[in-house]
Amino acid sequence: MSYSDNETFKELKELEIGEFVNCTFQSCDFTKFDFKKFEFEDCKFIDCNLSNAKWANSKLQNISFTGCKMIGNSFENVGAFLLELHFKACALNMSSFYNLVLKESSFINSNLSECEFSDSDLRSCQFNDNQLLGAVFENSNLQQADFRNALGYSINPVQNKMKKAKFSASEISGLLDSFNIEIE
Repeated sequence: MSYSDNETFKELKELEIGEFVNCTFQSCDFTKFDFKKFEFEDCKFIDCNLSNAKWANSKLQNISFTGCKMIGNSFENVGAFLLELHFKACALNMSSFYNLVLKESSFINSNLSECEFSDSDLRSCQFNDNQLLGAVFENSNLQQADFRNALGYSINPVQNKMKKAKFSASEISGLLDSFNIEIE
């Protein structure tokens, strides 16, 4: 297992299993890459293609993804210890965050269509300016989560903990879909 600290990696297509601390990955194509047993701490992924990447048994502590294509990622079996993820301007369609503790993680200005967030602890997460069409939130803790300016969500307040969650008044109908009522 290799160790890298404060390095920048550009335009890679594969990577040797290792521990990466304060590293930056820029314009890398890790499509379908298996990150099993990789450890990342305080790392940044910028403009990378990570579609259909596998993250099972990887360690992700304070990781940021900016401008990345990450369609179909499954984070559900990632190492849970100190897990913290930050996404900005990413395409995360059809990704799964099932049964994760993601307190204080952020999803900003990203496409989260068809994503799975069931049974997850999303307390104090930021979901600002996201597209959430078809995203699933069931039995999740959304307390103090911020959904202001998020679009397309349908969240059942009866099936989720939502105390002090924030929503935009213009999109409040997404909290009433499950009640099958008409709003005019």
